[in-house]
Amino acid sequence: MMIRLTPAKTLVGSYGFCARNNEAPAVYLYDMEYRVYRLDESLTHHEAGSISNQAKLQFNTLSFHPFMERAAFIMEDGSLGLGDFSGQLLWSKVGSFECVLFSREGSLIWTAQKLDENRLRISVYLSEDGTLVHTHEMEDPLYDSALRMMDIPASDSVTLELAAGQDGVSVYELSIHENQLCIKEMFPNGCYISPAWHPDGTTLFTLENDMRLFACFSYPAFELSMEQEQFEEDQEEEDSDMNPGYEMLYLNNGLAVTQNMNDRFFLFNPSQMERSDELIFEGYEPVPTNTVFPNLLEDTSIHSQVSSFERVGQLFIAKTNSLYATQHMLIMEEAAVAEAISSKVKSLE
Repeated sequence: MMIRLTPAKTLVGSYGFCARNNEAPAVYLYDMEYRVYRLDESLTHHEAGSISNQAKLQFNTLSFHPFMERAAFIMEDGSLGLGDFSGQLLWSKVGSFECVLFSREGSLIWTAQKLDENRLRISVYLSEDGTLVHTHEMEDPLYDSALRMMDIPASDSVTLELAAGQDGVSVYELSIHENQLCIKEMFPNGCYISPAWHPDGTTLFTLENDMRLFACFSYPAFELSMEQEQFEEDQEEEDSDMNPGYEMLYLNNGLAVTQNMNDRFFLFNPSQMERSDELIFEGYEPVPTNTVFPNLLEDTSIHSQVSSFERVGQLFIAKTNSLYATQHMLIMEEAAVAEAISSKVKSLE
């Protein structure tokens, strides 16, 4: 069965956004010319200023202040900077920074940088003036990992993911207790990826990277509450579209959205660990894989036209894949997505 989602707004162009779990009064987009746009209540974007042209506009290198017209970013030379929407650089710190993230209320900036292939440095700065308030060096257990930071809903803590391909994934909770920086490995007994969080922050939904199975944990205890059963070999071959991708969303209604290796999105019930209806984006229905990848002439599978689907507070933003020369950004409110799902379920009762 399919559930059709209709985008509330579609933008065509090279726009970026900063995924986040916690809500903020404004949602900002940016383009590759360093211009910043604010979404209004109708999800129409209006130019709000610009950020410094020294900013590196890549994944995890930019974070918007939750309440002020400011952005923290990593610059082309690896330095950390904070600027306002007039394009002015307010302060900077020299380093080899890899990712940056404002704290939930905006007073702190979390950062991670590589010292070399084996060592990382976690640093926390006051956003107002760049004062260093906490720092800690740690080993990279996977060697030369790719780093990713994400906020935890309703929490002042954040996560840091270390990903090294076939060598594995490690995810850490970074927090401040009694004025001390604390680093805790979230899943020491498994190779789980950065989770999707229920918006109330009490439960997380994640994927075990080696076995490719989903699981739920409680937070902040990190106790395993549910895990998916392993597929039989013949079932796995027969249902090849069950192989999961890495995009996940946890909805307010307790259901989740998962992705398969062909970027198609499906509704998932974490309480039963079962996948159900496919989510189809109106106007961007799945197409034959060889349409997206012309070199795969013999591939008879079906592929999504949408490659990512992420949360920005109460909004969901999807982006099209390489099938489009100019990317399309699909913006939806979570309440509308939940209503589309609820209406489909009721129609089947």
